[in-house]
Amino acid sequence: MRGRMDGNGPYERYYAERAASGQRTVLWPWVLLALVVPLLLVRSFVVTDEPAEATATRQVAPPPAREAEQGVHRAGVDVEPGTWTTDGPGPGAECGYTRTTADGVEVASARLHGAAAARFLEGESVVLTGGCTWTAR
Repeated sequence: MRGRMDGNGPYERYYAERAASGQRTVLWPWVLLALVVPLLLVRSFVVTDEPAEATATRQVAPPPAREAEQGVHRAGVDVEPGTWTTDGPGPGAECGYTRTTADGVEVASARLHGAAAARFLEGESVVLTGGCTWTAR
């Protein structure tokens, strides 16, 4: 058996037979690969001085509100815990609030026809009803 470097290997014979029969060997795919592969390799190792872009964003919750109207609010999350006041509803109207603990136990409830104040504690749910606007003090 002859050595592989003597010019009589299978590839050398294949290309010699093609040349002898007048067939051309297509080289463009090999030339393309020879140019593209090194460019891809170099690109994967290039380091830039530009800072990397963030792939995830952290959403920051807005601070608890200091003013609230009708709806369900959680003290410490939606509204600020503490003392809240209202000037009351308009003439002939009624508004109110209901405070419940995180377990769903009702702590306090009131129906208002005038000015009032209430304390909303951290973690409580507060249901405000009617047309009153409540403000944290």
